[in-house]
Amino acid sequence: MSQPPEPPAQEHPSDGSEPAAPFRERDGGRIGLVLVVVAVLLVVGLWTVTLAGRVLRAPPAPLALAVTLLPYLYVAVAGGLFLMWVALPDRRILPAALGVVLVSGGLLWGPSWPARSENAAGAPVRVMTWNVRRLWGWTGDGGDATQCVVQTVREADPDLLALLEVSQKDVDDLSAALGLRCVHVDYLGSGSDRAGGLADCARGDDWHLVNGEPQRYRDTDAWRYVFTEMSHDGRVLNLLAVHLAPYYPDLSHRQMRANMQDLAHGEPGGLLGAGRSGEEIVRAQGAQSSALLARVGRFRDPTVVVGDFNSTRDAALHTALRRVLTDAWERGGVGFGATTRLGGWLPLRIDYVYVTRAFAVRDAHVPARDCSDHRPVVADLVWRDAR
Repeated sequence: MSQPPEPPAQEHPSDGSEPAAPFRERDGGRIGLVLVVVAVLLVVGLWTVTLAGRVLRAPPAPLALAVTLLPYLYVAVAGGLFLMWVALPDRRILPAALGVVLVSGGLLWGPSWPARSENAAGAPVRVMTWNVRRLWGWTGDGGDATQCVVQTVREADPDLLALLEVSQKDVDDLSAALGLRCVHVDYLGSGSDRAGGLADCARGDDWHLVNGEPQRYRDTDAWRYVFTEMSHDGRVLNLLAVHLAPYYPDLSHRQMRANMQDLAHGEPGGLLGAGRSGEEIVRAQGAQSSALLARVGRFRDPTVVVGDFNSTRDAALHTALRRVLTDAWERGGVGFGATTRLGGWLPLRIDYVYVTRAFAVRDAHVPARDCSDHRPVVADLVWRDAR
């Protein structure tokens, strides 16, 4: 009967020290298992928020806030997963989860490369939209807000310009300096030349303002937008300047700070009130955007819808808009495209240029000018040849 082979003798170092223990990756034991479960839950939670934000037209306030901050949540989760992977390199699910988050983020916010290769023939149209905050002196250098806006518009040189949070007097001052032909509508139809509102403007000799009028989103909604018809070389397009239901004063920088101070003293009433108000605002924004889509669907002429939507592109209302219209930034912009800052510090993109399929997008950019608490959006479009 043969004897089993003897195990190989372990070699000892020549200096007489004990042999080194075989290398073993760090798996973290039970703690590692807990971290793996946490990683999976984080990924599932991100996907849940992403999908719910795209589907729910009136989400609860915490979900609406999570959707607003979704890109930052992805960055935070990706950073956390990377640190877990560094600490526990043998847990293969951690790099897999990190890869899922990175790929998902790239699909959500990456550039639309196929559209950038489009070579459409037609007339160029430069459109600019800007919430100028009633020209209240929000300039970064403390200068004159009106002159800052005038200089920025001259540099951007748009054919069509939509202004938000402006009074009739503001429009008159800007028109005199820039040679604009505008239709102004105040938000609530008060008729005062000092009331804030919106304006559609044509600029230059090649564009003509055919007509314009105020419109209600819904018969029961006092909030208004402005509808105009603009003509160029015998053809007409529709320009709609919109400003969906705003969050202020509940989410203004000052009110947010006051709410957080109340919370620190054990009085969450301000935040709870803001949450209830936020749900109502999200619901109103969804209804207003649905009314806009219904109206645009009845238009025969090419249409451009611009303005301050008070919501980020991951909200359900933008998912619905992108089914019918093209987001100019996603076709022609590079980067995040932030136009304002939440609480005065967190960059968000809430100002948009949407166009119908009659337009191709060559470029979109956000001029780095601090004349207001918003930055403008400028889109270079091509009015496709249809004749």
